[in-house]
Amino acid sequence: MKPIDVSVIIAAYQATDFIATAVQSALAQQGGSLEVIVAPDDSNDYRFLRDLDSRVVVLEPIEADRKPSGPAATRNRALEKARGAFIALLDADDYWSPNYLQLLLPLAAAHGVAYGRTAIADWNGIERRPIPRRPAGERIGYAHFADAFGSLHGVVRRDPRRRWQDILAEDVLFDVESLALAGGMAPYAADAAYWLRIRPQSASHSDDFISGIDAGYSAIIARIAAGETLIPAAERDAAIAVFRAWQAMNLRFSKDHAADPSLEFHAYIAGL
Repeated sequence: MKPIDVSVIIAAYQATDFIATAVQSALAQQGGSLEVIVAPDDSNDYRFLRDLDSRVVVLEPIEADRKPSGPAATRNRALEKARGAFIALLDADDYWSPNYLQLLLPLAAAHGVAYGRTAIADWNGIERRPIPRRPAGERIGYAHFADAFGSLHGVVRRDPRRRWQDILAEDVLFDVESLALAGGMAPYAADAAYWLRIRPQSASHSDDFISGIDAGYSAIIARIAAGETLIPAAERDAAIAVFRAWQAMNLRFSKDHAADPSLEFHAYIAGL
């Protein structure tokens, strides 16, 4: 069996109507061999994705009477099946620019991890704001994460110790952990775009998410401080500072959102 460069991890929850866009954007990548592993967190049948390409692996759906296990557990199911030397996260409602892996994989091979630009966009693909918010040159660090206020995924060398933790904002914790394991600085390619599309049904639009995220950040901070992540001791204060900054921004937004419920988080950040 030929070696695989990258395992693309996609968790699927009620995504049958749009997941093909994500999968096709991964299959269109150049610059390395890949597999796309789709892990359902519902009872829907995603086997139709196998017809797109032999590189697509679709795991079994969950039983109809079972509750969803959440994004962390679902991604970890896919991770257990991964054969690539590197892993890359792609959510079911997002997609990559065609050069994403071509630009990031060589950088990740040299440094262990590499990040591209996250383009926060509406469902029609109109960019609302970029992440990071400030110019990053060819390197990215904690300061860029601290005012990102949104996911900043990367391509990272697969490590049997790495898993997504079952906690709110688990993807952000994973990405900050990746940065910390690289010593707090990592290569960045602005032209490698991760298009993060905001759907009206997205969890980040709900009042429960807005009210609960503060506790989520506190839980992440506690885990980092207690050594319950892979973040090295020397990097913990800097990593915690990222989540304290996100916590402060969430508090600011929550107060303004209470006064004006029409405020949308990403539009709010873009206007600052």
